[in-house]
Amino acid sequence: MRKLVLGIAALVAIVPPAFAADFNDALDGVITGFIRPATTEFAEISARLPSAVSTVCKETNEANLRAFENAYSETIESFSRIQFLRFGPLLEDDRLSRLAFLPDPRGTAQRQIRKIYAAKDDSVLSAETLRDKSVAVQSLTAFDLIAFDKDTNIVLGADGENRAFTCGYALAIAQNVAAISQSVASEWRDPEGYSRLLLSGGGENARFRTSQEALESVFNALTTGVTIAKDQDILPALGTSADKAKPRRFPFSRSANSVVYLSGELGGLRDALTSMNLKRLMPSEDQWTLDTIGFEFKNAGTYLSALTVPLRNTFAEDGNYNRVAALSIVLSSIQELMSEGVAGSLGLAGGFNALDGD
Repeated sequence: MRKLVLGIAALVAIVPPAFAADFNDALDGVITGFIRPATTEFAEISARLPSAVSTVCKETNEANLRAFENAYSETIESFSRIQFLRFGPLLEDDRLSRLAFLPDPRGTAQRQIRKIYAAKDDSVLSAETLRDKSVAVQSLTAFDLIAFDKDTNIVLGADGENRAFTCGYALAIAQNVAAISQSVASEWRDPEGYSRLLLSGGGENARFRTSQEALESVFNALTTGVTIAKDQDILPALGTSADKAKPRRFPFSRSANSVVYLSGELGGLRDALTSMNLKRLMPSEDQWTLDTIGFEFKNAGTYLSALTVPLRNTFAEDGNYNRVAALSIVLSSIQELMSEGVAGSLGLAGGFNALDGD
């Protein structure tokens, strides 16, 4: 009998736990099913922005303005889908902040940009020197401030004493964003890069002792992403009441891309969660939580698609405020279902906030 027990113990010691293999499957699913294609798409789309800037600055006609507007909106959307990936390549070299300086409640970027224009600081006219400036002045959020006016009109290429300077500055930002996005996509494609770190928990892996820890890192980025969407991107604009709303606090409101950004943000979170196929890891009695999360994401999409744009001009009209208020409630529901329902069912450690770092 003692020999039988020892034999079973030996088998247990050499066979990896079933959960470890399952967690690696979920990790591989999100890497191959979402992260790599989404970061590649962002790189491909943002690569078109410099050309659109150059074209509209060379000849500012209606067709070129619309082409630029579309190129920029597509860049915002593709970025919003991956901005919650607050681990690995997107955090290296402060890339996330260099892509979008959010939140900026005190208008830091605006103040710094005004100083740049006052001094005619030509170091912002080259992507190579711009990257060494403050993150607040080299990102897409800075681009929003220089390419559009407060009424959401395109001013890039418009006649005026700052025309050439603005065109040069906007081109440098576009090139900087394109270069960063290429680096992020390339590093995620590298099988020996951060993907391997996520998929090789244990052993000599100093970052992740188990595949469960690796999954917790990814899942916590998702739950943090929902928190950011609600607490950072929506609630400051809602204010405490409709009378005290601040629609200019929505991300990318100046370019009328707030709904584009929010839709992409939530769509990316939804698609990343789906790609992990977590339902097969959960007990049957808990699987309803994922179905409910899917239902709530659909509700969120319904509210967003019903909004009239630009929000900074229309927020008080057509029930827009109430729709966004309802959206915030939906996000609270998703937040609770993910952090308590899904994480609890899978035995994932909770309470980690990706905004606080490791």
